[in-house]
Amino acid sequence: MSAHALALRRAFDASFAAPSRDAEQAGALVLAIRAGSQSYAVRLSDIDGVHECRKIVPLPGSPPGLRGITGIRGRLFAVHALASLLGLPEPRERPRWLLLAGGDAPIALSVTAIEACLEVSPADLVPAEGDGEGFVRELVTIAGQTRGVLVLEPLVELAKTRAGERHEGAP
Repeated sequence: MSAHALALRRAFDASFAAPSRDAEQAGALVLAIRAGSQSYAVRLSDIDGVHECRKIVPLPGSPPGLRGITGIRGRLFAVHALASLLGLPEPRERPRWLLLAGGDAPIALSVTAIEACLEVSPADLVPAEGDGEGFVRELVTIAGQTRGVLVLEPLVELAKTRAGERHEGAP
């Protein structure tokens, strides 16, 4: 595992080991990520796990954005390209990371990069102006760059809907 991956893992694990603080003082833990060529942030509380992307097995006839399936800790997960769900061009390069999300029936969302794991104060999270798809409801500035904070629930539902529509309509 790379030094960057180890540092991210330590920061992620430490976020759960730290003593709880008063809700007014506590900041939001976020991952600074890249989906395709765009930079975003994701609240750690919205994901079920982060895994290095090893092997994805493509599925014949799968809908756009469904990269295939992968095995993580003995379970199979459908891997959807986060960039594609956001309406961005699907990156040509192999994804580096998978974000697990979706609660009882999780899926894996592939991202190009995880750039940082950090705590931001509630004052640093500002409401986003109308986003037609509802995937970004807040903005945060990290290292001088303003990023949309993704809401994963509607993205997971979109991925499942796309995959289900294709499956139901398959010959």
